[in-house]
Amino acid sequence: MFQKAVSWIVFIWILTSFQNAFCQPVSVPGKPWLSEYNVFKDYKGVYVVKKITIPCRAYETFLVDNNGKKLTPAYRDIGDFSGDLAEFVPIELDEEKRGRHGFINRRGEVVIPPIYVSTDKFYEGKTWVIYRSGKQFGLSYIDSTGKEIYKVPIQYFKKDFLISAAQVDMICNYDTREDILWWKGRNYFILNWNFSPFIEKEVKSSKYIYHFLYEGKYGIIDNNMILRVPVSLDDIDPEYKFSGQGMERVKYGDKFGYINVFTGELITDFLYTDTRKPTSGLFWVKKNNKWGCIDKTGKTRIAFLYDEATGFTNEDRSAVAINGKFGHIDKKGKIRTPLQYDFASYYNRGISMVRIDDKYGYIDINNRYIIEPIYDEALPFDKETTIAERLWLRFELSKNGTERFIGFSYKLNAVFILIGLALFIYANNLIYKRMQLNKARRKK
Repeated sequence: MFQKAVSWIVFIWILTSFQNAFCQPVSVPGKPWLSEYNVFKDYKGVYVVKKITIPCRAYETFLVDNNGKKLTPAYRDIGDFSGDLAEFVPIELDEEKRGRHGFINRRGEVVIPPIYVSTDKFYEGKTWVIYRSGKQFGLSYIDSTGKEIYKVPIQYFKKDFLISAAQVDMICNYDTREDILWWKGRNYFILNWNFSPFIEKEVKSSKYIYHFLYEGKYGIIDNNMILRVPVSLDDIDPEYKFSGQGMERVKYGDKFGYINVFTGELITDFLYTDTRKPTSGLFWVKKNNKWGCIDKTGKTRIAFLYDEATGFTNEDRSAVAINGKFGHIDKKGKIRTPLQYDFASYYNRGISMVRIDDKYGYIDINNRYIIEPIYDEALPFDKETTIAERLWLRFELSKNGTERFIGFSYKLNAVFILIGLALFIYANNLIYKRMQLNKARRKK
């Protein structure tokens, strides 16, 4: 749906069927010099001409003027002009440089040197280029001067786009019509994504970035038709369940990272095994089995020290734990409640519930008890009052410690139910035995 069909497969069949036709010289009235070439194309006063010696193997391509004067040396191929530039592939005996692509202008001058493995016509002032980048192929966008506009961060996707797994193919006699593909079963993946006009219109109308899905993988392109993240993501979060503050959580393999929701650029590498929704400008993320905090630029703000952590609240506090002991820190990472409790909840309404020696109580932001730890069960203050239990009795508890009895604890209720059930069974058995005894007496 999102990509034009890979044209090289179709063209190979078509061009193979008509190879003999390509080898026939052409003749145009008034231009007898064209008869020495097998193929030509007119680009408003300049011609791309091709001499084919052995179809698909030996051929030369030139740019010539209206009088047949050669404006370039012999090239392997010259593609279609787009504006003032045309892609070209030189004839190169050096194996390292063979098949490289660049651009010439209508005067035959090299504007962008042939250093790329693959590229395409310019569209809206830019084109993509593919090149070797370590063990992978990389992708960038360049303008008509060769200046790089954006470089796709291929280095973050270490399992994909490997040179060793790539298949590079071109159409017979046309080296500028090439594709680089990675096959996974019967499905192929590419770096250079082209969209149908309908989808292109949809992409351009998006406010910032556009997510798309292909064969179970996600990619991200911006409304300038620049691929920001290649089609490798295993999960995205456009509904902001784990994202916010200008960052969207994305997944590659079993690790999470973040992208900029406005530009689509990666802010962090895929480093984190778990994340929490951001609060107060900070993101709790888990790395090497420890929680720490990053900001919206991806910079670490709180070191990766904690086994547990909660979001920051209005009190500038987060409940954290190390080795089973809980306390609180502020957004600067400073410990504000010593890590001395068996449990500590988030702060709400200036109060945190804590547990120590199997008893629950409540502290303020200065670590002072406002309600002593005397309760067997308790809940945080999510409202003006909360529920707490002691001595198997349930109370509605106010922030000043006032109790209002509201019933027995669930445990005590369960005991009452069990006692009642036992008494019911005992009474039934007693009644049954008396009935049997009376029947026996009547028979006598």
